[in-house]
Amino acid sequence: MPAQSHPDAPPLPRLGLALGGGGARGLCHIGVLRVLQELDVHPDVVSGTSMGGLVGAFIAAGYSAQDLESIAKEFRWARLIDWRMSGRLLSTRAFERWLADHLPPTFEELELPLVLTASDLRDGQVHYFRRGDLHTAIRATTAYPGVVEPVLLGDALLVDGGLLNQIPVDGALFLGARRVLAVNATPLVRAEPEPGAPSSRRGTVLREVFRALDVMQAQLTAARLSFYHPDVVLDPPIDGVDIGDFHKAVTAIEAGAEAARGRSEDLLRLVAPPAG
Repeated sequence: MPAQSHPDAPPLPRLGLALGGGGARGLCHIGVLRVLQELDVHPDVVSGTSMGGLVGAFIAAGYSAQDLESIAKEFRWARLIDWRMSGRLLSTRAFERWLADHLPPTFEELELPLVLTASDLRDGQVHYFRRGDLHTAIRATTAYPGVVEPVLLGDALLVDGGLLNQIPVDGALFLGARRVLAVNATPLVRAEPEPGAPSSRRGTVLREVFRALDVMQAQLTAARLSFYHPDVVLDPPIDGVDIGDFHKAVTAIEAGAEAARGRSEDLLRLVAPPAG
């Protein structure tokens, strides 16, 4: 729930929480939420992209970190696999049923204001969701190209918001946030060569493609954050967890908690009344 203040106290800054994408790595947001709750720091508005959008929707719906940890650890992601050989990895119908079991159908029924982003493949623009059909918005922001079916909405063909807006600080600002905590689930780290690995072995080309995308995404994210500058950025070092490693939920969650705990003083300053 949003932070409450004494009637005679100065109003607390309106805090925005901007959660970045990253597949299984985005489960680090749950660990960040755990530490925020320990510190009694509560966001007033939430924005998210891709996995950050999914976690953000649960936060906006009132789920606690403990609730989310249980879901992440107990859920069998294989249930969402499309066994019909449709060309997509994840089943849209199974995902929709899962969303219906856990989240309200509209943004208006959430406890906190929420904005989600998606990328329009037809005009190359960022699409922002903040009203109406919540489940469609989540499907759009998490529609990783080639893995999840795109969402056709009017003239727009919507896919993963992380293509254009990996950490939607601007979304939190649009909702009225005065201070923003951003969580980057995909910080770029230096890629070291594997010892003794021949450069022509199978899989090298695919790794190069993914690395190129990571580098491009990191540069785009840095550019956007220079325009929409958050007050605090957390970059959890999520070692050994790739975007599809949902079985490593505990590792990602603990990485988020560790990163947040190491910046506790900065997090508390986000809700401190203005000096003077």
